[in-house]
Amino acid sequence: MSLDEEAIAEKLAELEPAWAGRPNVFTREIAANDVESISARLGDSLPAIRGDAAEALGQLKSVAALPKLKAMLQDADPSARRSAAIALASLGNEEIAKEFVKNLVDASAKVVAGAAMALGLARYKAAVPYLLKAYRTEHPRVAAAVAIALGQLGDRQAVPWLVTAMKTGLAPVEAAAALGELRDPAATRPLCDALGHELPALRAAAARSLGRLAQAGSIDFVLKDQALASLHKLIADADERVRFCAALALAGFGDPVGKKQLTHLLAT
Repeated sequence: MSLDEEAIAEKLAELEPAWAGRPNVFTREIAANDVESISARLGDSLPAIRGDAAEALGQLKSVAALPKLKAMLQDADPSARRSAAIALASLGNEEIAKEFVKNLVDASAKVVAGAAMALGLARYKAAVPYLLKAYRTEHPRVAAAVAIALGQLGDRQAVPWLVTAMKTGLAPVEAAAALGELRDPAATRPLCDALGHELPALRAAAARSLGRLAQAGSIDFVLKDQALASLHKLIADADERVRFCAALALAGFGDPVGKKQLTHLLAT
């Protein structure tokens, strides 16, 4: 798909801010692998900048930053300390990663949700079985955090759990979005079924995920025509988010009508 990815991201953020989250301020430096510039900001006066720098270095697997990141575990700001811990877990610090795993059984839903998000950001794949157990909670905040983390970790064993979350309504939108990250053809049918759901945000998320599966070559071939037919109907949906995500999904399938509609929606 040759469309402007940045424009697509901006439009999605405009339609559904929760999908976008807060971007790391060092996005460009991350893309350029500019470790030196990011490292220089670990001592910034603003905690949010220090935290973003730490997480960026974790994403870039910057081993050279280990001493500074370890020092940040004593930062005066709790959010900066957490970001440093996430970065260290990303760099393979088993001790810190296991501490996040331990927090998945904490009595506080806030702590469990935070640990799940941290494990997802750290891409700590060994945590998947523990996340699936934490997912059995009835707390929507935890369910949403775990669903997001499972999507970030990209382990296909999470598909049945995410399908259940989507169908039971505990964290339907987050689960539908996560299914698009797992590149498993088995997600095609439940996502197709969700295209007819009464909740617009779920229809939109399901459409978006089907487009991602199509781009990854992971659509169930038997259900491809059904998915395309349903997505074509959603181009006329009453909800703007759904219309946009349906067009985006069709573009992911290489559908010319979807590409034309997406270009139009981006221009308006």
